[in-house]
Amino acid sequence: MNDHHKRRQDVFQIMKFQFILSGIISLIFLSGCTVKTGKEEIPEPPAYLEIPGVYLGTFHGTSSSSLALFEKIGKGIAISAVYQGFGDAFNNGFLNANAHVGRISFITWEFMPGSSPKVAEYEGRVLEAIIDGVYDEYIISWAEGMRKFGKPVFLRFGHEMNGDWYSWSGIKNGGGTLDGYGSPDLPDGPERFVDAYRHIHDVFTENGADNVLWVWCLNAPYEDMVQALGAWNTPAAYYPGDDYVDWMGIDGYNWGSSAFGQQFDAEWRSFDEIFANTYSELQKINSDKTIIIGEFSSTEDGGNKAAWIEDAFHQIQNAYPQIRGLIWFHIAKETDWRINSSDEALAAYRQAVADDYWLSEYPGMNP
Repeated sequence: MNDHHKRRQDVFQIMKFQFILSGIISLIFLSGCTVKTGKEEIPEPPAYLEIPGVYLGTFHGTSSSSLALFEKIGKGIAISAVYQGFGDAFNNGFLNANAHVGRISFITWEFMPGSSPKVAEYEGRVLEAIIDGVYDEYIISWAEGMRKFGKPVFLRFGHEMNGDWYSWSGIKNGGGTLDGYGSPDLPDGPERFVDAYRHIHDVFTENGADNVLWVWCLNAPYEDMVQALGAWNTPAAYYPGDDYVDWMGIDGYNWGSSAFGQQFDAEWRSFDEIFANTYSELQKINSDKTIIIGEFSSTEDGGNKAAWIEDAFHQIQNAYPQIRGLIWFHIAKETDWRINSSDEALAAYRQAVADDYWLSEYPGMNP
């Protein structure tokens, strides 16, 4: 082989190697990076779209009454709600009973220390008792119980914190003052709430309770709460951060002309009038997270409850895509909130939830 021919062959081999190498580099690039085409990258779909509808839930009465109700509706529920005091011993009986029939439990955990000696030195700032670790032993007992249960559980601590009726509310823990706790740039009430919420969450995480779904839940309309208590009382002020919230939540009621509602000059309100602005505020906080309505219902007094129900479910399905769970407050309390407060209301609810969009079983709960 002459030198000229050998040089040609060497060049060919080098070109061949460069071609193969460039192909390998291209494959690595394409598999590990986003190709820039000069246009904006297409974002991934929001997390809430992973749920193919809305999980139905209720806070209802006894087992027998709820079973009879579900038979009349023709569909059960995916979420069963309960209220437990912050101080009640952990008991997995409710959790197991729900899981056995494909339901997830939704626990509202209410911190009402009253005149407990534990909070004697925390007058006007009871949330600091949680922050300071006064309740850690108790919180750990719940975290361990949740971990042992193992299946998903919704846990809602400190709901409706932007109101003025609970001991954990911002207004009862410093309100809009700036010089009593933490940062001088943040209102003390919401800042104490955020730190207490985070502390509980951190204790659960440290004790391996990763199956808990944390629900952070406002009262709606939020603008009513701002008007009543002050400009400091905004939803964002109470938000503990994306790492601490799995589901954002909203509570809201149509009080109509009910006697109880007249104590605060309530009027008949549509679903949109109650929820639209608060929903928009949550979207500003995080437009990707799922939202659950933690409590809602309508009175019969002052309007047409059946029409209200029809409209509410229509709006949720068509105009509130981040809402992927709801809990109807099915008891007669301040007024008759029940689904079957009238034959017309029951018929409207039955028709509203008949579509497959309304889900009656939560995944991963059955044995």
